[in-house]
Amino acid sequence: MRHKIASIFVCVVLAIVASSSLQAGGRLESFDITAMTPSPIPGHILGRVIGIQWDPRSIPVRYSMNTTLDPIPNPLGAPFISVAQMTTALQESLDRWNRIPTSFIQMNLTGTTANPGLRGFDFVNEITFRTAAGFTAIASSPSVTLIADSTFAHGDDIDGDGDSDVSDKITVMGDADGDGDNEFPPGDYKAGTILDNDVQFNTKVSNGFRYTLDPAQADTVTRSVDLFAVAVHEFGHSFGLSHSNNNQKNKNDGNGATMFPFIDTGDPASELAQGSPDSDDIAWASFIYPEGTASSGPGKLQHGDVAFKHRFGVISGNVHHGVLDQDIAGAAVLAEDVTGTAVVGAYSGTTNLSFNPVNGGLFFVPAANRDVAILDGKYSIPVPMAKVPLFHGAFSITLPLALYELAIEAVDGFPVAVGSISFTTQIGNFFGQQNFNEERWNRRREADLERSPGDDNLVLVLAGKTTKGIDFVTNRTTNINNFGATLNAIGFINSPVGRYYALRIPAALVSAVNPGEDILVQSALFNSFVVDASVAPLWTEAMLTTGTVDATGALASIDLLHPLARQAPFLAQDSDFAPFHFPRPRLLGHQIREGIANGTIQNLFLVLRGPLTTPYPGVSGQPPLVGLNTAPAVLGMSYLSDDGGVTFNRVNTFNFMFSLVLAEVP
Repeated sequence: MRHKIASIFVCVVLAIVASSSLQAGGRLESFDITAMTPSPIPGHILGRVIGIQWDPRSIPVRYSMNTTLDPIPNPLGAPFISVAQMTTALQESLDRWNRIPTSFIQMNLTGTTANPGLRGFDFVNEITFRTAAGFTAIASSPSVTLIADSTFAHGDDIDGDGDSDVSDKITVMGDADGDGDNEFPPGDYKAGTILDNDVQFNTKVSNGFRYTLDPAQADTVTRSVDLFAVAVHEFGHSFGLSHSNNNQKNKNDGNGATMFPFIDTGDPASELAQGSPDSDDIAWASFIYPEGTASSGPGKLQHGDVAFKHRFGVISGNVHHGVLDQDIAGAAVLAEDVTGTAVVGAYSGTTNLSFNPVNGGLFFVPAANRDVAILDGKYSIPVPMAKVPLFHGAFSITLPLALYELAIEAVDGFPVAVGSISFTTQIGNFFGQQNFNEERWNRRREADLERSPGDDNLVLVLAGKTTKGIDFVTNRTTNINNFGATLNAIGFINSPVGRYYALRIPAALVSAVNPGEDILVQSALFNSFVVDASVAPLWTEAMLTTGTVDATGALASIDLLHPLARQAPFLAQDSDFAPFHFPRPRLLGHQIREGIANGTIQNLFLVLRGPLTTPYPGVSGQPPLVGLNTAPAVLGMSYLSDDGGVTFNRVNTFNFMFSLVLAEVP
């Protein structure tokens, strides 16, 4: 079972000095009101959306373990992990970030606290197994951050508890007066600076979790979870990482980024993988805290460190909505290596929110003021240099260059909703921008009308350099969706080997698109899922083909031997729509138009076939599944075959969530 790992943060207003903004990316976000720019909403101030992070004077970040455990027993009734075991495990979780050689983030568990209540803004970075009633997530990592550039002076009481939070006796954050909380050294601090971070783990009897430590204890009990998987994720939020929408590496590995917001507690392999930072996580930890970028302090190279500029380059560009003619806030951009492995993702856009200084409320800028809310669709992705194995993989060297392919997709709830990512993705959704099809970057052919949006061009990246101008324009397309808008179910469990799933598209629906003109038949989209998150949804084949139905529509005869387009095997995307980009879309469109005109094509069918061998991979032993919808208006277009395609029977209760994508000829 997949559970959400919550992430919230609180903002606090302090002094106002100057302006600062940061590029949106794999960052947890706050906002900056330093410039005091009036909002279109009377009485409000514009808040520039920015990333959050610890100031170098706060590193190493000091955490205290709350030794007062929640008195409510854990849900499984088994002995809970001891405080000593937790302390060791939590430091190891921190160290999995600390050991990244290209990042200077350093977090340590340095003491204990005895807090019988709940965590709060008190300048104690508390790790606690006590949560409030009604807390249902596995864990969360709330931070308090500055929302304006501020100057701290000796003796300042920032949290209002009567105790000074700034001391001129120190140059690095620490407990200067020995009272158990942290003090900051005096000086100027930027908006987005983290002041306090707490991490809380849920152990409530009604909705909590039992935490395990030994890989051998990893099990399929959904209320039992590997502590490292949860803690490493939460500590990523603690220093400023947002959620990632990357939940799948490649055809052999269904695991994704540690910062993906869900964890499959019923899949031990997935739990254990999520306990170690992925390439996406490592890249962003290094980009925010780059080693070798200072002559002193934590950014200075020390023994074992590697300069960020020697192991990473950056890809940057802009994402533009081809239909709306607007730069996009919150498009998901993904860099893949030449093997098709997902490496690093980012989100586009520089944005503003509206802040009410009277009550601290945060609002979207009104729809009539989109240009104020969304300043651009810029993105930046830090990407690692290529590793080359030597002597049969005995060791490898890192080259000062790498080649990448880039793709974009909307943050549309598949696989992650906008509210689970950032302010920026929510702003793009508010303005109706998360409604485009996934496509690849194809250099000079990028336009609102492209013949082949699935074509790739390689991007060369050099170590320590930024490859600029990798700009996207989303396509103007027509999607034929013979299903409702809502995912109602996922099916089918225990499907037989080699089952066919087919969706009928009557010829009349194709003829209605740009009638009398040529069309591009660009791609098919297949909504797919897996039971075990560590498994990639690999289908035997996907195809676009033709067929007929009987007078009642209950039986279909589908041509599986002469498909119009076929890909075998077909790697889908877990909890997402995966595109099958057709070769030669214009020729295919012409062929289909001709066939409809002369009567040889009565229906098109989008077809997926399940694996042909068992056992299926994964602890659950289940094949990949498809997304189902129950909208009655379109029932009767979906068919199943369990006899190798000889007979296709209509499914009367579900619609398969497959889509055909058409476009005008440019």
